[in-house]
Amino acid sequence: MIFNAYADTRDGLFDIALKNCGHIFAQNGRQISRPNGRDDWLLFYVAKGSEHFFLDTETDADEGSFLFYKPHERQEHIYLENKTAEFYYIHFFAPPDFDLFGFESSKIYKAKPTSAVCDLFEEIIGELQTKLPSYEKICVAKFFNLIGLLERNTVAHDRQENRYFNAISFVVQLMNREYEKNYTLEDYAQMCKMSKFHFLRVFKSITGIPPLEYRNKIRIEHAKTMLEDSNMTIREICTRVGYNSLSYFSDAFKKVTGFAPSNYRQHIK
Repeated sequence: MIFNAYADTRDGLFDIALKNCGHIFAQNGRQISRPNGRDDWLLFYVAKGSEHFFLDTETDADEGSFLFYKPHERQEHIYLENKTAEFYYIHFFAPPDFDLFGFESSKIYKAKPTSAVCDLFEEIIGELQTKLPSYEKICVAKFFNLIGLLERNTVAHDRQENRYFNAISFVVQLMNREYEKNYTLEDYAQMCKMSKFHFLRVFKSITGIPPLEYRNKIRIEHAKTMLEDSNMTIREICTRVGYNSLSYFSDAFKKVTGFAPSNYRQHIK
């Protein structure tokens, strides 16, 4: 479901004009696929839930995150969760040499989520719907206000992340050194002097994926090397990289590589 509103003209301020603004209520499987993008600029904001983006790498944008697309830039993203998510967007016109307010296109920026950002989107939608005199300039003024607030929230988010960077970096280094050890989430959280849920949120915010999934990818990379360069059995490799169950190891390996361990060894050889 989408609630949106459009402008009737390209009047604006400082060569910026809003084309339309919308509020999306997304269900699982909602997908955007524009290999050649659009002819306008786009601001996309995650108000609730998360969105999975296909950029240089696949990555999730959590609540409060946003990104820009420039004209004719590939736009590929999908919503994968089961609960309803909420997104806002603004399509706008700008000069070809527009500097995007200092932001980069096709890059996810993580920001502290606030209701004030959503309120500004709704105010812009309202202006575009009612089209009172000078609504075009008022919309652009509110748009500038919105960009300033997003930038401020991004700085606040980065400051908070920097507080925890050293602790998370320690855990990441430990995972690389002792990937075969079955530390629990609680163990890692205690090392960082955080609660389990706070550690989980901060770790994912900094690395992009949950802690045990991060460790699992390290294990699979080591398992691939052992399959390629040694004569160890699959069961021996399973134990060596930290799995207690051969079937679980096989499932995890296939999920990452697309091959069962034995098939991967045959494929490499």
